[in-house]
Amino acid sequence: MTKSILTLILIGASLLTEATTIKGRITDPTGEGLPGVNVFIKDTYDGATTDMNGNYSFDTYESGQQTLVASFIGYKKHEQIVDLSKSFTLNLELKEEVNRLSGVTITAGSFEASDEKKAVVLKPLDIAMTAGALADIPGALSKLPGTSTNGESGRLFVRGGTAAETQAFIDGILVHSFYTPAPNNVPSRSRFSPFLFKGTFFSTGGYSAEYGQALSSVLSLNSNDIADETRTDLSFMTVGVDASHTQKWENGSAFGQVNYTNLDPYMNLVDQAYDWEDGYTSQSGTFMLRQKLSKNDMLKVYANYDHSAFVINQESLNQTGYDHTDMGNNNFYLNTSYRRAIGENSTAYVGTSYGRTYTDVIFNEAHVKDTQNSVHTKGYFTSDINSLSIKVGGEIMSTKHEEKTVIENGGTFTPDYTNHLSAGFAEADYYLTNSLTIRGGLRYSHYSLFSESALSPRLSMALKTGENAQLSWAYGKFHQMPTRDLLLRSQQMSFERADHYMLSYQTINNGRTFRSEVYYKNYDDLVKFDGNDPYNPTTFNNNGGGYARGIDLFWRDSKTFKNVDYWVSYSYIDTERDFRDFPYQAQPTFAAGHNFAIVYKHWLPDLRTQVGASFTYNNGRPYDDPNIDDFNGSQTKHYSDLSFNFAYLFKPNFIIYASATNLLGRDNVFGYDYADNPNANGVYESRPVGQPAKRFYFLGVFITLTKDKNKNNLENL
Repeated sequence: MTKSILTLILIGASLLTEATTIKGRITDPTGEGLPGVNVFIKDTYDGATTDMNGNYSFDTYESGQQTLVASFIGYKKHEQIVDLSKSFTLNLELKEEVNRLSGVTITAGSFEASDEKKAVVLKPLDIAMTAGALADIPGALSKLPGTSTNGESGRLFVRGGTAAETQAFIDGILVHSFYTPAPNNVPSRSRFSPFLFKGTFFSTGGYSAEYGQALSSVLSLNSNDIADETRTDLSFMTVGVDASHTQKWENGSAFGQVNYTNLDPYMNLVDQAYDWEDGYTSQSGTFMLRQKLSKNDMLKVYANYDHSAFVINQESLNQTGYDHTDMGNNNFYLNTSYRRAIGENSTAYVGTSYGRTYTDVIFNEAHVKDTQNSVHTKGYFTSDINSLSIKVGGEIMSTKHEEKTVIENGGTFTPDYTNHLSAGFAEADYYLTNSLTIRGGLRYSHYSLFSESALSPRLSMALKTGENAQLSWAYGKFHQMPTRDLLLRSQQMSFERADHYMLSYQTINNGRTFRSEVYYKNYDDLVKFDGNDPYNPTTFNNNGGGYARGIDLFWRDSKTFKNVDYWVSYSYIDTERDFRDFPYQAQPTFAAGHNFAIVYKHWLPDLRTQVGASFTYNNGRPYDDPNIDDFNGSQTKHYSDLSFNFAYLFKPNFIIYASATNLLGRDNVFGYDYADNPNANGVYESRPVGQPAKRFYFLGVFITLTKDKNKNNLENL
């Protein structure tokens, strides 16, 4: 009887305990209700999700002082201490969260006339959500002005320059092998995810004297600092799987990632233009360490290793049957840097990298083993003194390249070369007035392979013409080693040169950006050789040259239409060059005269979904038809690509992402391959160079595991 009475007393007491009701409305800064916001009592299961109008309501039996949390993607998390002694109404306004990763820049000048302070026009999330880019850095940048689409390559071609004229750097240190290997006429991708970096600076010309060995463009990636929190990310995709973990501690963090890619299952489902005996596969791993040794310094270590392989058969024009390619590639890259603040206005930096790439290729009867080893070390000192900002530094780049080619019943060839490049640079920004800044720089380089030196002056100015507008001018002289394939054939040549002249106008106001730039590039000392005897080292010289001139236009608008962000870019280029085996100066095959792109992104809050579309167009590129006398006198039909994607926030930490490129299935042709010799009728037979598949489909699921279970992997799609 006593037990029964106690039980009834306890039940009655629990029934007399009243639940506390919490309700309210969650809005954005404009007053619009936000649907899908998670509102809950911290460290409990009590909470609710806002409805279509941003309203929420839930009951809790917690008592006393507790923390109420409101969390939603794209907005800063709100935490507030509340008293649960009685029911109440709490309306909240969530602030938009500025992406922790800096953006991509494309301007030639700035208010400070410096590379580092240029206007942000692209965020890394934009790279992931640009339809058709598939989170590939070059894929997204190719939809900006100044670039030309080369679908058979997948690489960056900037303002009439070859892909080799754009160099990539991580934390100021050269990346020795930026792209993954690929068969002939199949596009490659960058080896690096854009989301490992907090800032991405893309210059289409006129860049700082700190950078050399790039005739056209510099892509500089600044890696993340100490991570915000401990987290684990899992990705399951139609092309493979990916897992990463970030461990955070008081003054540092470590990041590890493993990835496995296998295109065989996908290629068995989607028709391919080529016969893949073994589709592209890769296994890769990445490690990053970030450690503050004191309050004034930062040590960064970045390491990446990947192995990739494929076997492919492509129809041959020069023999019966197919050209057979069997390739394996191992790539290792290690980058370490140390930065220390000295006083309030000065900084010292030192960084070094080591890269090794080994490629084993069997092409028909030829077996090629190619090994490249590179070391880059750089150091500099910066200081701000009143209206003057200076940077002084130096670097050493050492490259050793060996190749062994064995041809069945044809002998063995073992070309190689070694070069040590030493350089020093000095640069100063001077603020003449609050509206006018000038930057001057000088770079000195010495090439051991040629026993020659070069001076590269740089100059830029920026004039603020209004509260949100500027006019910029830039000039620079740039030098670069010949490409590696040429150096393996001959060292009887010297470095190449390009001069850049640019004038730009830019305005940024209330979420809208407009930029226009005219430019002229003069090429000199380009390498030439005899096309009829391309492996004779005595025919190589620096008698080539050329020019590129044009205009770039860019417009971006994220304010006019609600939940919509779009940009439009257009480039016109007139370029000719006489280099390599060109018989005379002509428009190169990689440069289209008119390039146009529009990128559209629309956030649907009611559906917790972002949809995107992109359209890319150029008017066609020249190609050389040996059946006519005019060199590069033919032109392909226009190129166009319409792509779509979407990301659906299934749960706060669970995202479904899908995309389709070239959805209309246009049969784009990038040029034509011709037989080495004419047929019995005196005609050189040809084959169009097209896409390896008309469309590419992608589906992925991305899961993030954190303590509060509200973080997601949207930025890493």
